Amino acid sequence: MSSKGIVQLSHYSTFRDNQVLSETVFTAMVIAILVNATIIPILVRFLYDPVSRKYAAYEQRNIMHLKPDAELRILACVHTSDNVPAMINLLDLTCPTRESPNVVYVLHLIQLMARNSPVFIAHHNHESSTATTKSFEKIIPFYQYEGNNWGLVTVNAFTVITPRKLMHEDICTMALDKQTSFIILPFHRKWSIDGSLEEENNVVRNLNCTVLDQAPCSVGILIDRGRRQKPMEPSSPSSCSIGMLFLGGKDDREALMLAKRMARDTQVKLTVTRLIAYQDCSNVVDWDMVLDTEMLKDVKQNNGVLDNGNDITYVEEVLHCGSQTIKLVRSIANDYDLMIVGRHYGVESVLLEGLSEWSEFPELGIVGDLFASMDLNSRVSVLVVQQQIV
Repeated sequence: MSSKGIVQLSHYSTFRDNQVLSETVFTAMVIAILVNATIIPILVRFLYDPVSRKYAAYEQRNIMHLKPDAELRILACVHTSDNVPAMINLLDLTCPTRESPNVVYVLHLIQLMARNSPVFIAHHNHESSTATTKSFEKIIPFYQYEGNNWGLVTVNAFTVITPRKLMHEDICTMALDKQTSFIILPFHRKWSIDGSLEEENNVVRNLNCTVLDQAPCSVGILIDRGRRQKPMEPSSPSSCSIGMLFLGGKDDREALMLAKRMARDTQVKLTVTRLIAYQDCSNVVDWDMVLDTEMLKDVKQNNGVLDNGNDITYVEEVLHCGSQTIKLVRSIANDYDLMIVGRHYGVESVLLEGLSEWSEFPELGIVGDLFASMDLNSRVSVLVVQQQIV
């Protein structure tokens, strides 16, 4: 505020009127004030950026750094009733246990239209039917999910009515306050039963991009194509087939940790496919490669059976270029009910070269964009994971 020059200009005008300053000196001082008022704001904007670090967490809040017996705190965001079944299906796959339960914070986001101020509503599962609103109707299935997993899952539900430009602040603030490790966001596209594109919401897309940039923890974008309509029942013999593409990097390591957590369920069949560039078969080793190898060690050593008999398969594919990556994605897309991939933020690989030019949704990463493409003839749902940015 002291750099605006208003006070100084009034003082200089007084001095000139009292003939303390000559016209020449007064003119030079006014020019100095103008230059100062122009340069200082630009320097402040360049050197000080409070927005990008506003929700920064100063500790590791992601799935990879969770202790084995720690509870998994998840923030699940929904916009419409169409987001609810897929969100509950994904939560059901995270395999909560008494040693490592799930604490789910459900945030129903509604765009502010006719009100003058935002509204925040905390729901309770004992709300009476007479008080039930359209908002609470979208929350009821999550409390039913809690009841079906009593003692393993705790659900806390909220509704936020806010302008679209402030929705990301509600998400990031809640994630920071509740110390969540994972945020799940629905994709902005909606597919119909026959697999064709039914709806596209750019407001949701912009929200997802902003949350990815500012979130204080790991983030997942759920692309629902409607392949799995019902959650698994504990007594049901049906199983869920999950595929995970591993190229390397921190996002893939986060995605792999989530996939391994899901694989603790005996009804889940997990296939981890590691993509290796042909030129990477040499002895060149970097720190990321060491971390990747360590993360994959137990999967490789126990290929077929991991720990308590869960079904995990490990496959390696050596590829030469980006075109072969596209062919592989198309060949395996229909083999699974859910695909888990990393966003590969900041990762460069020969297997992704040239593909970014054709990427339609950069927020999904290159591989995630391939699975979300309209050219892909598949109904597989996809979870794109980005590890916490620190």
